[in-house]
This record gives sequence, C-alpha cells and structure tokens, in this order.
Amino acid sequence: MSKQQLSSLARQAIWLSHGKKCAYTGELLTIGNMQIDHIIPEKVADDPKALELTKSELRLPADFNPYGFENLLPVVQRANLQKGTILFDEGRIHYFLGIAAAKKSEIERRIEELKKQIDKTKGSLFVQSLLENQKISAEEVAEILEQFRDEPKEGFNLLMALGFFDKEEVSRIEKSDIESLRRSPIKLGPNEDIYGVDLRHNSRPSVFVRTCVEYDAAVKNGYYAATTFDMKMAAFFAHQCGLLSALTSAEIPETSFISDLNVGIHDLHLLPFSIFPSMTNNEEISNSKETYSDKINQGVLHIKTTRSNLLQVESRAMGQQLIEVARADFNGDGIEDILLFEYSYAVSGTYGSGNIILLTRKGKECRFESIPQDFNYQT
Repeated sequence: MSKQQLSSLARQAIWLSHGKKCAYTGELLTIGNMQIDHIIPEKVADDPKALELTKSELRLPADFNPYGFENLLPVVQRANLQKGTILFDEGRIHYFLGIAAAKKSEIERRIEELKKQIDKTKGSLFVQSLLENQKISAEEVAEILEQFRDEPKEGFNLLMALGFFDKEEVSRIEKSDIESLRRSPIKLGPNEDIYGVDLRHNSRPSVFVRTCVEYDAAVKNGYYAATTFDMKMAAFFAHQCGLLSALTSAEIPETSFISDLNVGIHDLHLLPFSIFPSMTNNEEISNSKETYSDKINQGVLHIKTTRSNLLQVESRAMGQQLIEVARADFNGDGIEDILLFEYSYAVSGTYGSGNIILLTRKGKECRFESIPQDFNYQT
C-alpha cells in the first residue's frame, strides 16, 4: 500500500484528468475503487542513491519529483498488485511518465477549480444564513455578486511560454495584445546573442527580420531561409508567428472531443501518421490511414522523448518533435482544436525545419485529423 497520502481533492482531480480510466488497462474506474500507482516505485523514491541512479539512467530532469503528479497514475487494484514494486523497462517508463506528465497541469487546474467550488458552496451557505436572519438584503447580495462576477474569457492560456527580447515570457495571450506581440523582437530560444534571421530571395537582396510583422511580410514576398542554420533559427519565427496568426481568429470552443475526453498528443492511437514528415513527399505516407501507434508496433517509429506536452519520435530517416501549445476553436466550427509546434529533422544530417500543425477531433470515436491553414510558414 502506498505511503503517500493524497488529499481527496488531489485524488478526484487525478481521476477526472485521466478520464476516469485505469492508465494500464483502460478500464473505467470509480473514485472508490481507484488506486494510485507510482511509475517510479516508492521503494526507489525513498532511497536517495537508487533514485539518483534511476534518474541518471532514464535521463530524467534533476527536479523530477517521484511524489509529484508527473509520476502518479490512476489504476485498478488488480493492475496495481500485478505491478507491485516492479520497475518497468525504459521504453514503458518513458511512455507512462509521458502520460502522467501530460496530465499534470490539468490536475493542478482541476484542484484549483474544486477548491473554488467548495469556497463558493461555503459562501452560498453563509449568504443564505445572512438572508434568513435578515442581516443582509437581496439588493446587497446582487451588488456583491456583480462585483465578483467571473471575467469573460478573452484570452488564451499557452502550455508553452513564448519568448521576446523586450518582454517577460508570455504564457497567456489576450486578443488585444496580439498586434503588439507581432511587432516585438522574437527571442530565438536560449540564444541570447542571436537577434534575428537572414532570409534570401531569388532575385532581391536578402533581408534580416526580427519580428513577426517583418517575417510575415518577407515570407509572403517569396523570401526563405537558405542555410541549415537559418532554417533552424527561422523555426522559432514559424512557430510564434503562426501561433499569433492562428489566435487572431481563434474562439472559445462550444464543444470538445479533446479536453472533455482528456486526450492529446500522447494518445498515439489517435495521431494520424499522415502528419509525420517525409523528405520525399511520399503519397503513401500522406494518404496513410495508419496511426503513430500502428507505426510504433510495426517498428517503423520509435519514441525518443515524452514530457508534459511534448512528444519526440524518430523513423530510420526522419525525426519529429511535437509540442502542444494551445487549445481553442481555430477554424470556426465550434469544436476544440489543438495547435502544435512541430520541428522535423533528418536523423543523419543537418536538416531541420519548423512548422505549425492544427489537429481537430470531430467525435469521441474519431481520431485526430489535420486542419489546413493559410498561416503555415514551413521553413
């Protein structure tokens, strides 16, 4: 039995965030019969030397918390007993850690929401008591409620913060901020001494761009990144400029077959293989009905890295990194979509390019499918 004692709020948040299902068997769980399993077992977590050795062997970050949500999964008792204190093989550990990490931010959000619900219930009971004892009037209650009315959702929370040279990292974007951000110089990842990228043209002088306004105008006029280094730097522009363009027309979705069902890029059976990069534009790949899960089972794809909102896979020739950045209705059909930063690269070579991918899911039995966009700035 686990020594870690989780609050009832944490247990409920884990249960809801994982779709009320066992992470190992897919069976439906009730909050009563759910058990919490530690992917990296507690016996390892309680042994500092064993924990450091395990983190080193698995290439886990130094701040990995074996008692954090990134290491916890909801399971049925049978599966928990079968696993016991066994340490999975490396591939399965990374797979399940990826699932747990992908749900961490949602679990934390749900805990806060549950706390607010409890506070609202307590507040309602208190106000009701005041009304019944005639210590407050209905008009005064109405005024209080108006003051504390929830603000309308006018912006979008990002799962990956954006970097600019003249601003703090941006993790929430209001629509009113987009134009200002488009005119701000983009910070190219950890590169503090690189301030932009050179773009070339077949018949015009090259240009040096620093902002999305400059980058968008250059791309639309036929400019491109010519060297492998510039292509890698231009990936930051393709990502951030594409995101800002997508958010310009994005709306809060009316329906979701993503968040409501707790699925994302780590659900490999839902990811269409057609979005995997190909150096040859092979029609067989682009028309394939197979999923990433199919290709992994066939040995065509291999999982390299999984983290909270990140998935990295490789074939023999190509690699792909997908980062989930935002969820919204990006194409105006009322259904929630996912915006991904994609970076594709040659496994043996220097080629690398950035791109934006939009995925939607139109039903609870459907797989993800790609949405065409006109702000796609593949480099």
